[in-house]
Amino acid sequence: MAFSTVLKATSRRATKNRSVLIVSSILLILCVYNMCQSMVWTLKETPDAEFSVIPGEEISNNSKGSLFEPWINDYISFHNSAIEDGRLKDGYRYVIYKCSESERCGGVGDRVLSMIRAFYFAMRTGRVLLIDSKFPVELKNYLNPNFMRWDAEHPFTNEIIDDMNAEIPIGRREDTLGYVLGRCNGNGRHSLRELSTILHEPYMRGLFQKNGQPPENEFLIPKAFHQAFWALFKFDENVLLQTEKMKQDAGLATSPNSVFTRFQTFTKKPMMPYIGLHNRHGDSSIKGVNSTWVSRQSRETKSSDLVNCYQTFRSQFPDRYQAAYLASDDYNVKKSMHKEDSTILYPPKIKIFHVDLSTRADTGRSGLDNKEIDQGVLDTWAEVAVLVDSDCLILSSSLFSFLAYYIRGDTTCNVYLPECNTTTVAKRINKYTEDPLTIIYPTVFPPNGNITHNRFNKLRRTKPASWH
Repeated sequence: MAFSTVLKATSRRATKNRSVLIVSSILLILCVYNMCQSMVWTLKETPDAEFSVIPGEEISNNSKGSLFEPWINDYISFHNSAIEDGRLKDGYRYVIYKCSESERCGGVGDRVLSMIRAFYFAMRTGRVLLIDSKFPVELKNYLNPNFMRWDAEHPFTNEIIDDMNAEIPIGRREDTLGYVLGRCNGNGRHSLRELSTILHEPYMRGLFQKNGQPPENEFLIPKAFHQAFWALFKFDENVLLQTEKMKQDAGLATSPNSVFTRFQTFTKKPMMPYIGLHNRHGDSSIKGVNSTWVSRQSRETKSSDLVNCYQTFRSQFPDRYQAAYLASDDYNVKKSMHKEDSTILYPPKIKIFHVDLSTRADTGRSGLDNKEIDQGVLDTWAEVAVLVDSDCLILSSSLFSFLAYYIRGDTTCNVYLPECNTTTVAKRINKYTEDPLTIIYPTVFPPNGNITHNRFNKLRRTKPASWH
């Protein structure tokens, strides 16, 4: 081939390569510009969230990431990046939810609600959430870490900051590496920062809008609670085994479409569908518990209303619901309701137990051994799981049943007992989007307002020294 021909061919290739190089350079500049713009938006609009600059991607090597909104996936990725070999890496700021013998943590509903508040507070402030819940026994014996190692080892800190106090502005606290959130349920110490106020913070609204769907007004408390719970927790195998045992002992059948199978692997025996019922009689109904609430009657479930609501379901859906599982803190209530309707069932042997009050010196029984405590806590969590797995749930004015509602999700069949009628029963899927404390304590937690310290303390007969 002549040299001139080679030169022309080489020149054409060089021209083509220069064109490709120019186009590639332009594309690269545009990509860098877009990335910088995105980061500038993040740094300007969301300065407190370190995790927000991490790309929103599904949780690696699992099929559950699509169950969460992008901002929760982002936080899970951030949290996982901060943990190595079960230990928090150096330099990561953290916040701790703590439950110990030193002050009251509440029942299972209060506790998990407090942890969910802490989850979104940690998201809001760009911190790693850690959970240190050892009273009366380790939480992770019953709820295991799911997508985040909230039980990771971390540097010791004795600093406690009351950032759940609604009167304290949410801040980054740059000078503090890690601290314990003081009194997450607020009882007896400060005005409570409700979950709804955290979700409606300007920063959080900006985070939702930045990540697209759903709009901020669609990410309401039921969905926020549901997704945060499953991001943090899964039921321990022993809880699930006890759950199935309780159903069988009650003479029930389980639905093949279990809530648990969407979030964790568990083999279940096929049984019949059932409606979950919760009858709250009051903490003092529990053997050995000395309740400090003044008016426990104010939230006591009226058994006749609960039976009527259940029977309304059966009359409207005669071929769908064959029985009910009844959870209650009063064994006599169980017997009387079963006597009124023999399809209302419960296991004959179950430990009726309060995870907080039953074991404290000033409110519970002394001398309980570790085996009794473990059985009581196990039965409590298993009964929550029985309500979670029901085909339809009738909620009482109790965080116990609202906890089951949030874990189930708001796209399932649920009816709040005070609103039970033929219309809500026919609708089946009823959503309760206000803060749970506003629903349960409407005169104490007014809608769109915060609890006041004085108003709450008036509900207490005594305030134990451990509350101070």
